[in-house]
Amino acid sequence: MDTLLTLLRHSAAHPSGDRPWLLSGRQATLAPTIVDQLEKGLVSLRLKQAKARSRREAPRREAERRAAREHHASIDGYTVWGMSGDWADISDDPDRRQWADLFHLDTVPRTQGEIRRGVWRIFISKGRIGSEDSVVLPGDCTLTADRDEIAVLASRIISSHAP
Repeated sequence: MDTLLTLLRHSAAHPSGDRPWLLSGRQATLAPTIVDQLEKGLVSLRLKQAKARSRREAPRREAERRAAREHHASIDGYTVWGMSGDWADISDDPDRRQWADLFHLDTVPRTQGEIRRGVWRIFISKGRIGSEDSVVLPGDCTLTADRDEIAVLASRIISSHAP
């Protein structure tokens, strides 16, 4: 299609004159219109191709974004899940931390509560949810955005709640 468009542009820009076998007079008159229509068609085709490519690649891009925002690990038989974000301490008790995602508009940190931005909030559990042997430990937030800090914090919480 691009080759045909290039050839037609060249023919339209250089009328045949003494070479009537290239384009007849009528064809030379129609050539600019045809070039314009071919260009519009190519733009439309490329747009449709780009949209189709975007739809095909959307699951992969979403998985990459999720992988950047989430962290999954297994430590001492516990499942550790970390979520990256901005977190606020909303607990009424200053000695106890209860973290809420600042993404939600209704999250209001307590007056002297701590806010941590761009850090990991970890959740720790063991066993199947709903079963009698299920254990959910209180999670916490890391101090920095370093993924390595997740394992250190999770191990500290697990060891403090070990039987």
